[in-house]
Amino acid sequence: MSDATPRGSATDREATTPARAAPKPAPGASAPAAAAPSPGPDTSATGAEGLIPATGSPAPSTASRATAPSSSTPSGFDRTQRKVEGPRRVRNGIKLKRKEGLETLPALANRWLDLVQGRASLDTRLLGLEYAIAGQVASFAILPGAVEALVQGRAPRPYAVRIESRVLDRAEWDTVIGAMAQEALFAAKLLAGELPSTIEEPFRAAGRPLVPEDASEVVTTCACEEKQPCKHVAAVAILAAERIEVDPQVLLTLRGLPTERLLERLQETRSRLTAGGGSGPRAASPVSAGRSVIGASPLPPIESCLHDYWRPGRQLADFESAPAGHHAPHALLRRLGPSPLGGRFPLVGLLASAYDTIRAAGLRWQEEGDAP
Repeated sequence: MSDATPRGSATDREATTPARAAPKPAPGASAPAAAAPSPGPDTSATGAEGLIPATGSPAPSTASRATAPSSSTPSGFDRTQRKVEGPRRVRNGIKLKRKEGLETLPALANRWLDLVQGRASLDTRLLGLEYAIAGQVASFAILPGAVEALVQGRAPRPYAVRIESRVLDRAEWDTVIGAMAQEALFAAKLLAGELPSTIEEPFRAAGRPLVPEDASEVVTTCACEEKQPCKHVAAVAILAAERIEVDPQVLLTLRGLPTERLLERLQETRSRLTAGGGSGPRAASPVSAGRSVIGASPLPPIESCLHDYWRPGRQLADFESAPAGHHAPHALLRRLGPSPLGGRFPLVGLLASAYDTIRAAGLRWQEEGDAP
């Protein structure tokens, strides 16, 4: 039967087996010389595994023999010193959304961006682009004649940025609106949230292009007190150019008149033109000038007309016998201009044919109704 106790190594057996006694020398024989020590494993330095070394202190373990990392810091290094970092990140900041780059901006947006960043260096423009992409703009608003924003930099508080554009005065706006009122296309496009392709013609007639051409008409300010325009202004200008691409009517706001107010004044001017009250926004009506609508004689004082106030004048018959005005066929279609919708047949021509058919049928029915 085999031994249940596991056999140890050769070294263990040598260490635990008692040494045999040397045989006694025979009488008269000299004692044998001392035997040389066995060239077995040397345990003086490391000792056998699991045994106490023969001499010296216990051998250090492998972990203790490994070189420990030095806890000393390089000379001149301060742990409290804050390393140079970029701007502080803004949560939910306003970011540049377009992926095509700034080279493909529309003409009006590109001209406005070049106008603001014209005096900035290339590094400043690149930093401004990085700020716009990273969303460092905390707030952004386009007001009449200005763009206001807050841009977060390295400072704890964001910098207040303002880009001011010269606005048109009352007389210049009157000239622009008077030119727009001549064509219904301007009102139709503005109501649709667009700008007509000929939008710059009324502004050039007033001597003020829609996008300023002189850099002196734009003033930039920033709380960072760096040389203007700085990277914070450049970031705001990029976002403004993107807004112009999406909503080009903000250019009207930057010139001092929001689209809603422009449409109101344009409607007032067109109403006066339709009524024959003059060609300009400030044309005076005949009544306000102290003249009657029909004749050119001055109106009598109101005190002399009290007894006839509730009586119709004899001039009422003049309205019934007055000749009809000149009829311009398809006047509305002509004022609206060509239709932007494509197709095999022009939409304006189809509508004109439909109007003529409806008008002829109405006149025919009227004649048949009047016949005895």
